[in-house]
Amino acid sequence: MSSGAQCYNCAGHQEGVPAVKACAASICWVNDTLETALQKAKQCGFPAIEVLTFPVEIWDVHGDLRHIKPSDLKRKVDDAGLELAALHLGGILTPSEEMTRTLIDYTKLAVDFAQHVGCRTIVSGGPLRESQPFEPFVRALEELTPCFDGSGVRLALENHYKNWLQFIEDYDSIFTSFDSANIGMTLDTGHFHSAGVDPIEVARRFADRVYHVHIKDHIGTQSIALGAGETDNFGVTRALKDAGYDGYLSQELEVSDGENSDRYACEGYDYIRRLCAVDAESSSA
Repeated sequence: MSSGAQCYNCAGHQEGVPAVKACAASICWVNDTLETALQKAKQCGFPAIEVLTFPVEIWDVHGDLRHIKPSDLKRKVDDAGLELAALHLGGILTPSEEMTRTLIDYTKLAVDFAQHVGCRTIVSGGPLRESQPFEPFVRALEELTPCFDGSGVRLALENHYKNWLQFIEDYDSIFTSFDSANIGMTLDTGHFHSAGVDPIEVARRFADRVYHVHIKDHIGTQSIALGAGETDNFGVTRALKDAGYDGYLSQELEVSDGENSDRYACEGYDYIRRLCAVDAESSSA
């Protein structure tokens, strides 16, 4: 599968092995403005950014797409010397019909927005497993899937601990119901770790539907600095490369010691570069 973007900073890339690309998500600098987050990402060395563009109904963070012009976001990203890897919308939550309708409409807006800024991937997620129903989410996807036709934009559904996209069976159900190239996965290694799911197995099983990857490191359910935890990100990357993945590896940090986030983010760039350089499973067997 091809991401359609050029390769950045794939240190030690081996001929014949897919070249994945380094990226940071703006959640790494969640307490900063978007402009500051972009500057910090560039200072760390990252060539690409995934921007949190949640609707304010979910989280007022780095920009609600209803309140930003596509040209303004593109200019900010370009001025920072970055490529826009993905727009992260949060999720399609289902606490009420009104909220679900708002988030469906927001996703439709995001498709048009992504086209204008030249961004191929929209990241979103599902509702909370314990308190929000699943069927409205499925109906939302039924309405949204055709909206991506001919757009050049894809919806990459992220797994998240304690929501309806958490286990392998959840994605089996979604991908059986939606056999469309418009709908794929954002594989979040940390959230699968939290859920007790082997992300390497996920990478092998759904390789052709993985459109984006969030790289986290965890001890149990706690996100920590990359390289300090239990998550086998190198194994995941090898499995994805073996299947031909050449998209982004996007660093996410949701650490408890936020005062160290800036240092962790820059150290994480070196970690992501090492991931970019690993061989595919078939090359190292």
